[in-house]
Amino acid sequence: MRVILKEKWFWYSILCVLCWGGWALLSKLGSTEIPAEGMQFLFTIGTLPVVLVLLVMRRFHCGESRKGIFLATLMGVLAGVGGLALFAAYRTQGNTSVITAVTALYPMITVGLAILFLRERLNRVQFVGLGCAAIAIVILSS
Repeated sequence: MRVILKEKWFWYSILCVLCWGGWALLSKLGSTEIPAEGMQFLFTIGTLPVVLVLLVMRRFHCGESRKGIFLATLMGVLAGVGGLALFAAYRTQGNTSVITAVTALYPMITVGLAILFLRERLNRVQFVGLGCAAIAIVILSS
């Protein structure tokens, strides 16, 4: 455990979890007050300070790879549509815990896409884990 506590990735991961946990709670609270479209717009406005700091730190240079720029932009579009769907789900007055847990199972899609496009393979334990996640969706949704 002491080794993990010294790793940068661990602390970045903890910061991510804390920020995303707060983000999900604020998403639910805000979605009860304004429509999903407004939430998505204001969420995007809220990211601008972070973007500006990063651009200044990188001297307004995003990268040279056209493919990388395209993929990053496409990622942003998917994140925007996904965020819009999440805000709409929260606005339905559904159970916040269930909505958040079900949408947090998105890595199942990532795994499936990695198997299809990147030719990655799962071992038995990982396959069982995916099965458990699928069962969790059913259990959480009932």
